Amino acid sequence: MDLVYKTTMLTQGGRGGQVQSEDGSFKLKLAVPPEMGGKGDGPNPEQLFAAAFGACFEHSIRHIAKADRLPLRGCYVEAVLSMYVNFEGAYRMALSLTAFMAGPLDQPTADSLMERAQGICPYADATRTRMTLNLKAVLDTPVAA
Repeated sequence: MDLVYKTTMLTQGGRGGQVQSEDGSFKLKLAVPPEMGGKGDGPNPEQLFAAAFGACFEHSIRHIAKADRLPLRGCYVEAVLSMYVNFEGAYRMALSLTAFMAGPLDQPTADSLMERAQGICPYADATRTRMTLNLKAVLDTPVAA
């Protein structure tokens, strides 16, 4: 394998602490959500994870569409992350990704893009057996029948 990219992030203070990139270009204070006993006065790690996963997955969709010269005119992804506690007290996550696609695509093509994106997205690969992932493609400009 060839290395494509490498980054380092620093964290301090856990869920209510702060994160920053090693080069200082990204700094963010975190907050524990109210549902977990915090004030919720800032972003939390789950929001960052959902945002990063959604962005990476959308890029995968766009990459495949471009490579296949599909008429995808626009795309955005809604990422909904849910956290659960199992019977052993361990935390588990589920993520639902809904991709809204614009262009003269039909539903089977949009669904295929989602499945193929799941195959190349590194976040999907890294979590494949560790997290429930639900995918849905929605056509913003459906093709008339």
